[in-house]
Amino acid sequence: MKKIFTLFVLITSCYLYSQKIEFITKNDTLEKPEYQQFIYLCEATDLTTLKLVAKVKSTGSLNNIALLFENLKNETQKLGANAFRFENFKKIDTENGELVLSTYFCNDDTFDRNFENIPKNKIYIFGNQNLTEQKIQSYKVNGNKYEITNGMYKEFQVQIGEEIKINKGGFAGVTLWITGEENNSASFLSFSGIGLDGALYNPGSNAVGMNISTGGISKIEPNFGLALLKIFEQQK
Repeated sequence: MKKIFTLFVLITSCYLYSQKIEFITKNDTLEKPEYQQFIYLCEATDLTTLKLVAKVKSTGSLNNIALLFENLKNETQKLGANAFRFENFKKIDTENGELVLSTYFCNDDTFDRNFENIPKNKIYIFGNQNLTEQKIQSYKVNGNKYEITNGMYKEFQVQIGEEIKINKGGFAGVTLWITGEENNSASFLSFSGIGLDGALYNPGSNAVGMNISTGGISKIEPNFGLALLKIFEQQK
């Protein structure tokens, strides 16, 4: 029993050490968001009138970038943050990385202005989020074959009225169609379940649902996807 307890303590200690949160600055705020959200604030969005809730740093394993982000999100939402601006990401060594965000309380007017600066009618396809290894994933866009590796993303522009066909897994896999529309927000996709909304795209449909095929196209939560554009490298 003592050995089991010791093992539990060691595992817990390693986990806590591997995921560390540090507040660089923290301000008191009486504002509390009506909704639990965490909106990406673009560089072009003016933040001079906003209340800085906290500037915070998350340090942890490079094999789970989503967890680095999620830890910062959860801790700052407790303080009243409903938006963030990306500050920095760096690799500390071959196994660990550091993510820094500045978090804010924003009103609807700021979100409306910010929306104008968010990419429209683009598709971003991300490789695996484990930055400690290299894995090649193949897929097709409009019948053309592409490959994506860990820590990389590929950008596709969708013209208004144009339909883009994305396939993963061939005939028995999943096919997704995305059509360009006026002011249509960008799509953030992966084949390895990064930052899922909780579901996969159904084969042959624009709807979201269970995926039982050999392939899989998962959608990334858009605000996290915008942050990943700063963390991952663009594949030309």
